Parts: sequence; structure tokens; C-alpha cells
Amino acid sequence: MTANKVTGLVLAGGEGRRLGGRDKGLVRWQGEPMAAAVVRAIRPLVASVVVSANRSRADYEALADAVVADPADWSWCGPLAGLLAGLRDAQSRGASAVLVSPCDTPSVTVDLFERLLSAWRCAPERAVFARADRDHPLHGVYPVSVIPVLEEALLDGERRVMAFTRSIDAAPVDVPDAVDQLRNRNRPEDF
Repeated sequence: MTANKVTGLVLAGGEGRRLGGRDKGLVRWQGEPMAAAVVRAIRPLVASVVVSANRSRADYEALADAVVADPADWSWCGPLAGLLAGLRDAQSRGASAVLVSPCDTPSVTVDLFERLLSAWRCAPERAVFARADRDHPLHGVYPVSVIPVLEEALLDGERRVMAFTRSIDAAPVDVPDAVDQLRNRNRPEDF
């Protein structure tokens, strides 16, 4: 494993219920799929970009270096399953962490991700996540060392992201100027 080698992870594995079942990451935002905007913001900072998706694999392969699905035991179990898939993939690539973002935040910028990585590099054994108007645990950096804890949480039926971040003592990174960047778009009225 290479110290501080980071893989980008875009979470796009949801069912899109609030969008009538549409695949959120592929919904157009300012002329392109939302996931494409997130990939573009992450790509300059990482060794590779992986999308966690449970459908539309070919579409996501066109945007990223690889696509991973939820682990079989936790298929469609929410973002923690996607995070686990991404962490396992990162570990197999020799990365020490993932820089993660959900696909439905197309306003994210390289600067936001640089700030998260900078905070994480100060203590790379600890996960970090964004805090603006509230906690945003799916915008963060998670070291592969949390894999056993995440597997145990999923085995115990835990699906709440904040409960998991508390269990690993993840540290918030204050980014008060990033409220709009962190705003997710997942309802028809958001477009």
C-alpha cells in the first residue's frame, strides 16, 4: 500500500426514489450527468476515480476509471455499502484511502476536495468529513483501515452514515463557505 495514495469514489448506487426511480448520477445538470461534474472535481487530486453503482454500469464506465457494485451481502443497503465497495477497491489498488462524494452534488469543486485531503493528511489514520451548515459525512476521506469496522457495522444492521462516522471517531472539517457545493439535488424541483 502506498502511503497517502488516494482513490476517488463517487457514490451513485441509490434507487432514485425521489426522482421516480431515475438514476440520479445520470440526471442532466448544466448539460452533463451530475456524476460527471463530481468526477471532474475529484479527478485532479486522486490516482483513479471509481463509481459505486448498482445499475447503468456502461454509462458510469464512460465517466470513471472503474465501476463497483455493492457487496453481494449488502446489495442496495445504502451509501455505507457503496463506501465499503469503494474502500475494498481502493485497497486492491494499493491506495490508503478514498476521497468520497455522492453523485448528486454537482456543484462540488476541486478546492473543497483539496481542503478535505489537506485535513486528512495531517492525521491519515483518521477519517474526515465536511461540515458546513450541517455534517456531510459522504463528503470526506476514509482510510482503508476502517474496512473491518464498516463490515461489522453492516453485519450488525447499521445503515446510518453518521452513526458509522461516530463509531470511527471521524473528524469534521469546517467548510462554512461550501454550503451550496454540498447541497444535494435529488428531487424534481431541484432541476
